[in-house]
Amino acid sequence: MMTTHSNVTFRCSRTKMLIFVVGMVCFMSAFYWNYRTRISQINIFPDQLTEKHTDTTINGKGQSYSKSSHGYVTSSPRSCKPLTKFVFIKPEKTGGSTVSSLLLRFGMKNKLVAALKKLTIEDNLITLDRKNHRLGILYYNCSDFPGYDYLCLHIEKYDRLSLERIIPNAKYFTIVRSPYTHLKSRFYYQRRDMNLAMSPDPFARYLSNLMQDAKVDKSLLHRTNTFSTRFGLDIYANKTSSLAALQRLNGELDLVMLLEYFDESLVLLKKTMCWNFEDIIYHSCKVHTKYQPPITNQMRDIITELSPTDIRLYNFFNDTFWRRVANYDGDFEADLAKLRSVQNAANVNCQKDQEGEFCHELQSDVADLNNMVYEEQLKWLCC
Repeated sequence: MMTTHSNVTFRCSRTKMLIFVVGMVCFMSAFYWNYRTRISQINIFPDQLTEKHTDTTINGKGQSYSKSSHGYVTSSPRSCKPLTKFVFIKPEKTGGSTVSSLLLRFGMKNKLVAALKKLTIEDNLITLDRKNHRLGILYYNCSDFPGYDYLCLHIEKYDRLSLERIIPNAKYFTIVRSPYTHLKSRFYYQRRDMNLAMSPDPFARYLSNLMQDAKVDKSLLHRTNTFSTRFGLDIYANKTSSLAALQRLNGELDLVMLLEYFDESLVLLKKTMCWNFEDIIYHSCKVHTKYQPPITNQMRDIITELSPTDIRLYNFFNDTFWRRVANYDGDFEADLAKLRSVQNAANVNCQKDQEGEFCHELQSDVADLNNMVYEEQLKWLCC
């Protein structure tokens, strides 16, 4: 009788223990799936950006650098230190406004000091000279001014000595495009077609007239060799002298980007500056979609004769560009694909949330960003 009672008691205890264990398993399962559901709702860039940032500092200034405004990392951890001293030589009609926009956003994010144009100057071009060094730049008259970190402006003529006085120890880069499309783009941007509105192809008529005028006045070639003029090259030099001058210029510039390969150029910029993919996300600025008649072979022949120095410059830096791609430290195609994936994710996200700070700045025009930088610097600089 005692044995039977003990067996019943043991079976009851075992049943209670089993019920307890099953209950705990159900509770933990419910908690786990609720936790996973909440976590999965955080990712605003599904499938593209899923790894969290870790906070770091940049340039020893203590600002939060790596933490994205949308909370997700856009590149793998770096072994190099991000560079924050740079000068972007911004030519006209080469995608320079798009590049300047991403540089201004990078500067604002990292509390860098931008060298801005004086508010009293109406012309977009900033003039620099070795005697003055300050002409055209907005200066802050205070004893504890920390100095400038970067510049991304239209500069009338590249003057390395003057620029180094403004921003020492900087990286230098610029962007160029094919002289054939560049001359045409400048023609329509400056509305020169308005004077030739009756012509079926205003640009073709303009080239024909310019060709005739240039035979009489060689100084007109400055209009058609603007890259060379901007960088102080002699537009009347022979091929040997031009090549020597281009080699010297190549030794001073850390990167020359190509508008025709814009994404590829940004991958090289990221590598040069040791930045994140997020730092090179861009929004195209000042893109004109008005129909323009195509360039004919005859027009190409005229431009070849009118722009010999610019064509040499473009061909030279086109060669150096692809050599850099061939010697890229890493998997260039993978990084290019990553940039385009991140770029697409940002575009999709900003279509959904145009009011967020990140998207608002991304889609702002370069003039608006310059104003933002000016207002921000007034708030936290020494004066």
